[in-house]
Amino acid sequence: MISTLEESLRLHRHRPGTLLALDAYLHERTSGLIGSLSQLIREAAIEAIDNGAERITKRLLDSVELDHTVEQARTKKAAKKPTRRTKAA
Repeated sequence: MISTLEESLRLHRHRPGTLLALDAYLHERTSGLIGSLSQLIREAAIEAIDNGAERITKRLLDSVELDHTVEQARTKKAAKKPTRRTKAA
């Protein structure tokens, strides 16, 4: 699915395979929902055109806000993640 969406991009500076390399990130970010994945890539592509970058990066993807359900799930996951603790000396 990611590969197909990426192949349809018409961005002059986008490197093929960039989104495929972010497959785990994209799955986590969209909670595995195809509609959310499509929305994320579409919104990022529009922003890439608007800002003149003509490519999609992870930083750009991070800046795209998704639908309420996915963003809410992402916030809950982030809250549940254990924090790294430093070892006592």
